[in-house]
Amino acid sequence: MAAVLATTPLAAQSGVFRNTDPSVSYVGSASCGQSGCHAEIYRDYQPTVHGQTLTPANSPSDLARALKPAIVFNPNNHRYYTVYQRGGELYQSVYELGKNGRKTYAITHKMDYVAGGGIVGYSYLFREGGWLFQAPLSYYARARGWELSPGYALDDLGFTRVATTGCVMCHNGQPEPVSKRDGSYEEPPFRFGELGIGCEACHGPGALHVKEMTAKNAGLEARGELKPGEMDTSIVNPAKLSPRLADDLCQECHQQGDTQVLLPGKTVLDYRPGEPLAETIAKLKIPIRPQQRAEADQLEKQPPQTGSLEQSIEWKNSALEMSLCYQASHGRLTCGTCHSIHHQAKPEEAKTAYRAACLTCHTVKSCTLSPEDPKRVAAADYCIECHMEKRAVAGVVHSNDTKHRIVRYPGQPLPEVAFEQPTAELPGLVWLNRPEGEADDRLPDVVELEAYFTAARKDPSLWPLWFRKLNELSKSQPDDPAVLNALGAVALAEKKDNAAAEGYFAQALKEGSEEPTTFSDLATALANLGRGKEAERVLERGVAAYPYNETLTARLAQQFAMNGRVEEARKLVQRYRAVFPEDPAMQAVEQRLDTGADVDPLMAPGSTSPVLPR
Repeated sequence: MAAVLATTPLAAQSGVFRNTDPSVSYVGSASCGQSGCHAEIYRDYQPTVHGQTLTPANSPSDLARALKPAIVFNPNNHRYYTVYQRGGELYQSVYELGKNGRKTYAITHKMDYVAGGGIVGYSYLFREGGWLFQAPLSYYARARGWELSPGYALDDLGFTRVATTGCVMCHNGQPEPVSKRDGSYEEPPFRFGELGIGCEACHGPGALHVKEMTAKNAGLEARGELKPGEMDTSIVNPAKLSPRLADDLCQECHQQGDTQVLLPGKTVLDYRPGEPLAETIAKLKIPIRPQQRAEADQLEKQPPQTGSLEQSIEWKNSALEMSLCYQASHGRLTCGTCHSIHHQAKPEEAKTAYRAACLTCHTVKSCTLSPEDPKRVAAADYCIECHMEKRAVAGVVHSNDTKHRIVRYPGQPLPEVAFEQPTAELPGLVWLNRPEGEADDRLPDVVELEAYFTAARKDPSLWPLWFRKLNELSKSQPDDPAVLNALGAVALAEKKDNAAAEGYFAQALKEGSEEPTTFSDLATALANLGRGKEAERVLERGVAAYPYNETLTARLAQQFAMNGRVEEARKLVQRYRAVFPEDPAMQAVEQRLDTGADVDPLMAPGSTSPVLPR
């Protein structure tokens, strides 16, 4: 959201930690690891899962996964993907074969970063002109082999999938994105040259703490000695946070939703540990309807199925909250109860560590199975084996993950909390990270608008709620860019009113919207009005801002051709295909240019204009 709107504010839950103030800057994890500070913790943390969530792709361990070239064929689009190493670097490539058996195209990209870990697997990122993209092949730890990256089996985007800031920040705590260019990053792309999740991702910015500790060590008391038992408030200590605020640290990345929407004026990097996550981003889900209860319970007994209600790997917080252990503890059971972030247990010690976490509340006698029971013997008295089973991950092949809903027995029906229904203030959706104790809090109206739009593409029954909210905002906030873009989409796609659509989209640009769809849809409205030259100029602005956006590039090439600039169109397509020759939209445009077929700008392949219900 580009503008700060006059909406009902979320209730403040200000903490005692002073580094939550926006004026306090980040300093990088190396500052924490200096001698005399937290050197031992820093050293122990580096090899942990979080410390290694993003690493260079040419490390010896990564190169060892590609000792021999691997080829993966996607029969859905007849693409061949390869991964191999050469000269101490890792590469992935793509090609297709023509009827004569020869390659119709081939392109290779050097991998720059690897994200993930040994529990599920490793996905790869590469840079192209300041932009970060995900590679189509991932290495899966359980299968010990290469396969299409998560999501590619259903929607194979080749090398064109942009690595957005929201995605990258869950693998790197200090990304440096270019403002209003999601997927584009500064050089270097990560502050302080820091990869992985650094100290400040959980403790917040450290400048104030470093300043006061430096002054103290120099004998210059910055704010006086701490009294016995007094807490240092210069930096967030997650162990001193309320359970809800502590879990917000994890929920930022480990709790997905059917829709996640930034609050007005916020970016994904604005969240600061110690403050409610709900003040930065709203996470919402489509509720399980009463008639879906049987299906939901059945999924607790069987593997996930495509299109089912099964939750993906990123729903850990809500899964934990459905546990009787969580309910009985009144929320005091947190992620930190079981997970030690600073000191990750060694593989041979992990079972003992997790069992010990269970025994902080339970006892050995809590297990109702006799010591001789075959099930207990098979589990080796390891609580997790029976009560937090490993299950296949929805949407990720070759992967098992610990299900974070703690059950008495496998397949136990879901509790009532799993079937929470919407409130009158927010019909159709459930607000997962609503501020604790703030039942009357409301989301800003523009957040609801975006939430309904995203969720309605999964559940079309929500479209009337989107239209109703849009009608309200067209009167109360008519100059908001999100509202203008939505009104323009309706005018363009539903009412076929190009003049009105042009007005809305042009105003959205003036109000600060720089979304790719704003440029594309404005150009479509202008072209429909016979104003091709103006459409061309708008698209040139869009392509200058997003040089690797296939829709904008395809539309500009088509508009060039419509305006008689066929050679410029051909050069534009060739430049794009020199980087991404596998893109089917650009293949289609190039073919039409080569054959001299009529080019209709309204039929742009890959158009992102919303398809709204009639």
